[in-house]
Amino acid sequence: MAQSKTWSQRILNAASKETTVDNSTLRVRFRIPKTEMSQESFNNSIGRTMRYMAEIKLVKKVGVGEYAITKKGVKALVA
Repeated sequence: MAQSKTWSQRILNAASKETTVDNSTLRVRFRIPKTEMSQESFNNSIGRTMRYMAEIKLVKKVGVGEYAITKKGVKALVA
């Protein structure tokens, strides 16, 4: 049985293919409509993961709610 990817792996994958990622970009890339997951739930799961990844330098904050992948994030994605 195939193992599903974690939110961190999905976010890094999306960030590697975009210049910057934010909530709306991630909703489109992950195909999560607002009827399936409320904005509050989205911020509590995916938003928390993004903030943690910024804290450990896998992504960097470039604006309000916008993040870009770092070189360390690219290395983590390859590994």
